[in-house]
Amino acid sequence: MDAEHLQAIAARDQLWSSLRTLLPDIERIGQGNFEGDPRDQQIIQLLARITLAELQYRAEHSAPESQEID
Repeated sequence: MDAEHLQAIAARDQLWSSLRTLLPDIERIGQGNFEGDPRDQQIIQLLARITLAELQYRAEHSAPESQEID
């Protein structure tokens, strides 16, 4: 693994670990108890960013590697 890949993994892990502290809020919003206050909006924005980062990570790292034909 190169340094860029390791950095991407570390950033991804940090995003996911940040969710642990927000678990009660995420559960509440997930159950439909959305109050629309600024905190809820920030949590939703954070979840969207983490989802986007995860999808981008998977797209970049799940693509089949090109093979050279001799």
